[in-house]
Amino acid sequence: MRILHVTPYHQPKMGYQENYLPAAQKRLGHEVMLLTSDRYPPHPNYKETMKWTENKRIVGAGRYQEDGIDVLRLPVSWEWPAHWWVYLPKLWKEIGRFNPDVIHAHCINGMLTYQVLWGNLFRGRNVIVDDHNNYFNKVPYTWKKWVFYRLQKYLLLPILLRRVKRVLPMSHEVREYLWTELGVPRACTTLNHLGADPEEFKRDEGLGRATRKKYGIAEDAVVFVNSGKITEVKDTHILLEAMGDVVAQEERAHLIMIGNAPAEYRARLQAIIARRGIQDHVNWIDFLPHDELTAHYSAADVGIWPGDWSCTVIEAAACGVALIQPDLLYTKYSSANKNSLNFERGNSHDLAEKMLTLVRDDALRRDMGRRSRELIETELNWDNLARQTIEIYQKCLNNERFE
Repeated sequence: MRILHVTPYHQPKMGYQENYLPAAQKRLGHEVMLLTSDRYPPHPNYKETMKWTENKRIVGAGRYQEDGIDVLRLPVSWEWPAHWWVYLPKLWKEIGRFNPDVIHAHCINGMLTYQVLWGNLFRGRNVIVDDHNNYFNKVPYTWKKWVFYRLQKYLLLPILLRRVKRVLPMSHEVREYLWTELGVPRACTTLNHLGADPEEFKRDEGLGRATRKKYGIAEDAVVFVNSGKITEVKDTHILLEAMGDVVAQEERAHLIMIGNAPAEYRARLQAIIARRGIQDHVNWIDFLPHDELTAHYSAADVGIWPGDWSCTVIEAAACGVALIQPDLLYTKYSSANKNSLNFERGNSHDLAEKMLTLVRDDALRRDMGRRSRELIETELNWDNLARQTIEIYQKCLNNERFE
């Protein structure tokens, strides 16, 4: 099968779906190419969080080998960075040249996907669209957004989705978002979760001990880890307030935070650390290359993500850590093996209670860590997810009914 993935941006060596799913499909024997723009994504505050200049974000048009697959980068004639929108004038020319059996467009709500869907109204290719937008991606829900979503729901998408074979929401919450905000019927969707590579991310006790020693963390400490871009929507301030409550009761609690933050938010977080007197219980490390994360996850006992979800949750779970996450629909599948304690988002006291439970109960913490690894090995690994996605493609190509 010839598979073309289309995404507005691609940054190698990240944990995103477009970095791993195409490569896993290629390992299954399919011919796969990823088509994208000539630049890296404009992450929020990327000059501070990613340490990039604007020039460094522009990669250049051309053909590349990235993350084990062929990547075709096309020139951009228009970009709206705030919403990750790009327009690629050579898009359909290159689609015709590759002549895919399936076009897999990433993110239903974006200019590049609209460009694919509009062009497909006149061509009738087999198009699959996935989406990763949870409800938290709409915040703040301004009147402008309300108008924008209504225009999509009632005017744009009923036309553009006519020739779409299937829509693949990443989580249970995305499926509800697609229905309530964009009018995509649940019957037209199939859940297609994110995953991790269990060979790249697996616990290494030796690396874990070395990492603890590097940062001066005691061997008997119960270590929490949080990683990813540190912005206000990740609720890191809630985590630090909870950490203050935990340390006041359990001295062996320790936190490793991995990632950069915008200057204003960094100052706010550092003020919380100082006010709560937890400087000796927090190691804040700058953004790490992907291949250095396993050592830090292996040094941890519990992975904790208090706000907007991140694919790093799955990667940490692959390293055998228990999880703590918000009790919301978007964490349902990453909590599916009784491997996560879930709390009321925004409630630092509830979060602290969950953290204390895992500090004090060694057997529970270890069992949940084992269950996290089991979840990745049996379900949320990219090879398994690639097989599931190929089955969806094949059903679409054969015009088969979905359950």
